[in-house]
Amino acid sequence: MCLDMFADADLQANALARTIENYPEGLIGALEAIPRLPVMYTGGLENQPDVLRAANEFHDLLGNTAEDVAVARTPEGLVDAWRIAQVEAPEWRAADNPPPTDGTWILRPLFGSGGRGITIWDENATSSPVLQEPHGFQKHIEGASYSGVYLASTEVGDVRFVGLTQQLIGLKECHAAEFQWCGNIGPTLLSVEIEHKMRRVGSVLKWKAGIKGVFGADFIVTDDERIFVTEVNPRYPASLELLEFATGLALIEAHVRCFNETDAQASWSPNIKASMLGKAVLYSPVDFTLTEDLSAEIKDYTEYPTVADIPNTGTEFKTGDPICTVFAQGETVQDCRKALTAQLSQVSERILPAAST
Repeated sequence: MCLDMFADADLQANALARTIENYPEGLIGALEAIPRLPVMYTGGLENQPDVLRAANEFHDLLGNTAEDVAVARTPEGLVDAWRIAQVEAPEWRAADNPPPTDGTWILRPLFGSGGRGITIWDENATSSPVLQEPHGFQKHIEGASYSGVYLASTEVGDVRFVGLTQQLIGLKECHAAEFQWCGNIGPTLLSVEIEHKMRRVGSVLKWKAGIKGVFGADFIVTDDERIFVTEVNPRYPASLELLEFATGLALIEAHVRCFNETDAQASWSPNIKASMLGKAVLYSPVDFTLTEDLSAEIKDYTEYPTVADIPNTGTEFKTGDPICTVFAQGETVQDCRKALTAQLSQVSERILPAAST
């Protein structure tokens, strides 16, 4: 069973999906109403402690609690973790201590995910609606963006390092905002020193924040190879499915084992031949209603897709809403990026109003 904001067509084809109209607050009543089940969360629900507490109270939570998440999502709470891991975090200022509006800082919501609401802190940003919600200011770091994925069991010991992917941020072909996450490409190889430090990040997060199961850490690498960790995602991260297909590992099962001992064994042999796998989210550049029937694109969930998060015909989109996710393969990052761009163009021409493509 899946409680979801969209209940897309491919989700309905593979699960009992229920649309939550008043998302995310409506999840609390939905969780209370259904029979007790093992529950796993994803998306940006680490920013909704009341939802996590409801999941933990009414069900068997296969994920980090609201209390553990709070530690992992608080910049001040991870200062020691970054010192021990020998990485850095961008300088942070609280809402009551705003920096100069000189463009060297970014404004970001405290409870955002995927880059929502992040903007350069300049005079134009002083009227941003983000200022009306909990927020802070982060020093703007120039560099390449990546995601690290980890798996932490309840046992004492090192955290399993799954891999790295390159993040796609603010792509025009995705119609994404400047700092908005819109996909990943991987598995990516970085220098031995960077990879070693990012492995340590996972182990230290388990130790300092108590994180278990699969989780991710987003980071920036500067031209002189300084590492700045920008965000911790203490749940199934969006880049993980690429690494599952690339490695053939059933990491969802491994995640469940971190919270609930089971004898179940998953067998999975994805038919992947390329070295690099990529995904990119297409956001809507205009308000429109989907008239195209995309149901023919639905595949079995064990197959590497070309399009996923497939919306139902008749779905209404506002400017900036996510429409769907496209996937591609390639032998290099550049090849995969090129294939993703072609796939985005093809899907856009098929479903978007002519004037917006």
